[in-house]
Amino acid sequence: MGEPATPIRRRIELTVAEARLRFQQLVRVTGVTGQVTVVVDGGRPIAAIVPASQVLDPPPPPPPPPAAPSAAAEGWMRRIEKVREDVRRQHAQRIGDLSQALDEAWRLLDEMRPPGTDRTVDTLRAAHVDLRKAR
Repeated sequence: MGEPATPIRRRIELTVAEARLRFQQLVRVTGVTGQVTVVVDGGRPIAAIVPASQVLDPPPPPPPPPAAPSAAAEGWMRRIEKVREDVRRQHAQRIGDLSQALDEAWRLLDEMRPPGTDRTVDTLRAAHVDLRKAR
């Protein structure tokens, strides 16, 4: 099977004053989640609150390099890539269809409510200007 999932390590930056106020909370969160807190002074990192295991324990040995894929694995990879390409093509087609439908809807809306005649529609035009094609 696959490799075990590695925990997500969060990293946050706090000023000295904020770290001082939240020190007890930061230490407890670090112990439980492995979060790294960088203490900054004037935008410059000066200290870090890190899990003790990162400092006290030696780092684990690097994982062995992956073995060359077998013929069966290569076949599966080709199948997966084909499915991905098919899905990309389908999504591109759907995006094109939706874009055409949106353009048609705006064309009809512009005919029914020309710019400047309906404040609500003008608000929608302004909010969706990035979705409309350049005219």
